[in-house]
Amino acid sequence: MRGAGLLLAIELAEPVAAVISDAALDAGFIVNPVNPQSIRLAPPLILTAAQADEFLGALPALLDASTPGSN
Repeated sequence: MRGAGLLLAIELAEPVAAVISDAALDAGFIVNPVNPQSIRLAPPLILTAAQADEFLGALPALLDASTPGSN
C-alpha cells in the first residue's frame, strides 16, 4: 500500500491490475489500474464506514479473480 489519506494504491505482485479492476467494476466498485501492477483507490469524501467495510470484505475475492482458473 502507498498513498495518503483516502487516496491509496495497492501494489500487486503480478501485472493483473486490469483484471482486478474489471472484477471490481462487476462487483460495483470503481478502482483505477494505474499501471499493470497497481490499482488506485480514490473513494469520494462522503465514503461511509459501512461502504469501506463492504469494499474490504469484497477485496479478497477481487484479488482471487486475478488467479488463473478462478473465473
